[in-house]
Amino acid sequence: MKSDLKQLEQKALLTMLNPHFVFNVINAIQHFINSGKKLEANLYLADFAKLIRLSSGFTGKRMILLEEELTYLELYLSFEKLRLVDKLSCEIIVDPAIEPAKILVSLMMIQPFMENAVWHGIQPIKEKGEVSLYVGKKSEKLLHIKVVDNGVGIQEGYMDINLLDPNQEGIKFNNIAIQRLRLLHKTTKEPLYLYYSWLHPEQKNKGTVAEFLLPFVPVRPGRAVTSFKDTIT
Repeated sequence: MKSDLKQLEQKALLTMLNPHFVFNVINAIQHFINSGKKLEANLYLADFAKLIRLSSGFTGKRMILLEEELTYLELYLSFEKLRLVDKLSCEIIVDPAIEPAKILVSLMMIQPFMENAVWHGIQPIKEKGEVSLYVGKKSEKLLHIKVVDNGVGIQEGYMDINLLDPNQEGIKFNNIAIQRLRLLHKTTKEPLYLYYSWLHPEQKNKGTVAEFLLPFVPVRPGRAVTSFKDTIT
């Protein structure tokens, strides 16, 4: 099971920067250069370099600071907004009781849900899309994560069922984050769940809400953490 989790973490690293996403970012920066907008081009180029550095810095890690994931998400979403040319608005809301610089979460677990919201929820619609991330504290060991978009709703067959329930493992997902959540559910023994629902229940296929619990551990100064096992005294 641990080897399966490691393989999925490696896949998560490889897919963090989608090739189509990188191609679109480069094209957008090139457009600014060709349009004589050197200031905008330089700003986005600097942010893109920061995104690449963050991604490279995650290599070999199994856990990262929540602060690092949120920083990555802010940069990632800024480029998605650039790519979609004012078609996308985003917000990230974190409960004030949470200190993102002092807790560790499993590597890049939130980002794939945000990416799905943009690419599969917002991109197909004509009107302006909205994506929101809410991070709250469920307990002393669990974060409550909610990703909301106003795009194309998820298929009805996936709604209102706990996709981390062993009885639901027959439902196949190519989403690496969901596979990793399922393995975390088994390895951490925490009561995790993942639910999808429609943003507007009265309107079929209109907006999606992805809601799940994510284990976290406090930072221990001076100690490198690579897995949940490393946090146990």
